[in-house]
Amino acid sequence: MSFTSFHNVNIAGIATAVPTKKHAVDAQTASDLGFAAAEKLLEEKITDRNELGFIVFLTKTPDYRSPASAIVLQHRLHLPIDCLAYDVNLGSIGFIAGLQLGCSLVNGLNTQKGLIVIGDTNSKQLEENNSLLSVFGDGATAILLEQKEASDLNIASFSQGNNYESYLLPGGAFRTNEKRKTYDLSSLPTQGDHQRLLYDKTQLHQFFTDKVPTDLLWFLDKINRPITSFDKVAFQYAETDFMSSMFEKIGCDSDRVTVGSDFFTDVSGTTIPLMLSTSDEENRVLAVAYGEGLSWGFVDFCLEKNTILPLIKTDAYFTEGFVTHEI
Repeated sequence: MSFTSFHNVNIAGIATAVPTKKHAVDAQTASDLGFAAAEKLLEEKITDRNELGFIVFLTKTPDYRSPASAIVLQHRLHLPIDCLAYDVNLGSIGFIAGLQLGCSLVNGLNTQKGLIVIGDTNSKQLEENNSLLSVFGDGATAILLEQKEASDLNIASFSQGNNYESYLLPGGAFRTNEKRKTYDLSSLPTQGDHQRLLYDKTQLHQFFTDKVPTDLLWFLDKINRPITSFDKVAFQYAETDFMSSMFEKIGCDSDRVTVGSDFFTDVSGTTIPLMLSTSDEENRVLAVAYGEGLSWGFVDFCLEKNTILPLIKTDAYFTEGFVTHEI
């Protein structure tokens, strides 16, 4: 468990981008959606991009295995060369981990502002007829953080790796089976079983039904806030039976809770920002996320009026970013 309370970091802006349909077009990546969100955010909220001290991209669907997609985004967004840039391999808990990491960097670096980008194209992990396409969507969120006296921002995060195989994409990296005659490093789900997402819904739901309510009640006690004190309570997307069990254990009225919509479903770390995308008033928010790893966490924060920009819909992609191995 990692609990942190920040008192001097403000969420200055949030922008979210999704494809025009539920899933990204073939050539579009998570960083393309992240670029659209970040570019709009910087246009609206920043006068001098040299003020930014870092850009961190949280994703489990990067453009390349190397280099980090954040470095490519640094180039595309025209950020200064001394801007810290790196990727973090996290998906569903990306919003919470991104805030925790970003606030820490604002405090630890000699900078007043920084950019967190969170995004995934989950559809790229699934073959065309996979039933999970109805569950997962694609999207990205950019968050501008600034050093400034602000309301408390409280975060707790957890991870437990002994169930890692219940949400696993085994191919595309280096933990491979030497008995296979060939090993295709493609990330396309059509290139074999090892490129397809392994998703054990029963195991995931059982684990999080047991862990999340207990830890959430601990978190609420830690920050000395009842769940009824929040203007908005946002849970990562899940099915009705799972959420009913969750609400019963925490003693929460489901009418007070926002869960992923039918259109957006589970969009990894972008799910919670999408739930907040229609909010333009000041709100105290409790966000609850859980996913692969396994990992889960909570964040209590304030959203000032006009922090969240209108939702962006785009099918644009970075045409210069493609590579070929043709000789």
